[in-house]
Amino acid sequence: MHHKTHSGNRRQFLILAGGVAAGSILGMQPVSAASEQPKSLAGVIGITTGGLDHQRLNGILNVFTLPEFVRDELEMQLIDLNTRWMESFDLAYARRVRKTAEEKGCYFTNLKVNHKFGDLYSKDANERSEAMTKAQELIVCAKSLGCRWVRFPVPKFAAGDDNSKLNAHRALAAFAKPHGIQLLVENGTTTDPDSVARAVKAIGDNVAAGPDTGNWSDDVRYEGLSKSFPGAATCDFKVYDLDENRHHARYDIKRCFNIAWQAGFRGPWAIEHWNEDTRAFARETKFLRDQLKQWMAAE
Repeated sequence: MHHKTHSGNRRQFLILAGGVAAGSILGMQPVSAASEQPKSLAGVIGITTGGLDHQRLNGILNVFTLPEFVRDELEMQLIDLNTRWMESFDLAYARRVRKTAEEKGCYFTNLKVNHKFGDLYSKDANERSEAMTKAQELIVCAKSLGCRWVRFPVPKFAAGDDNSKLNAHRALAAFAKPHGIQLLVENGTTTDPDSVARAVKAIGDNVAAGPDTGNWSDDVRYEGLSKSFPGAATCDFKVYDLDENRHHARYDIKRCFNIAWQAGFRGPWAIEHWNEDTRAFARETKFLRDQLKQWMAAE
């Protein structure tokens, strides 16, 4: 994928509109010094941190400076966090991360498990047990971060499979439930439009879809989204490079929105976008936020 040239200097600015008025314009909830996320995330637009990998890897942002960037430069609050931003899953560390976010008026909704923590499906019972323990620790960490969801990678479930893979995710869902955490199923790059809905149905309790608009083969993208969005909890609104006219040539993002809306999905929309130039990233991400707001307002 082509990325634009990086610029390390980040623009700082003040949000001049006051309080509730600014919130209504920008889709932000009024916040206190230590905010809590709203109960309903309908209409809320935020980001996933996967789009900021360049900034993370190059030390431009870290998990403690991210909330200020999201609030002040993106004018958002919702952060869908992946585990690569975390230096530790210790609960004291997680609470410190959460406190920093809340002091900046931000909150975490989802913890995407994007690192290898063990093999939940190993033929070795000890390896399976160790992986399950680490996975459970990640669920508790998500709770400490203030998240409501955890997304583990989920394999394809086929009719001929034994139940070991399925049972691992059922066990995680059962463990997560009393912690107030729900498991999400996100599509990987796939040619199977039924993959998300099938996995959600197979796991059964305490699980929901978290569709990604980007992670599909082009020939099944819209069918896959149509089958994934009913009952979805959140959405990774993935947008690749925008041209000079801010057109997204790779696929029709408005059509993706329409499919979600027609399925009854109302948010949250977690924008996942890339630009190594951090200023350009902010401009483009706010443009995408405003597009989503316009589309929602028109419905």
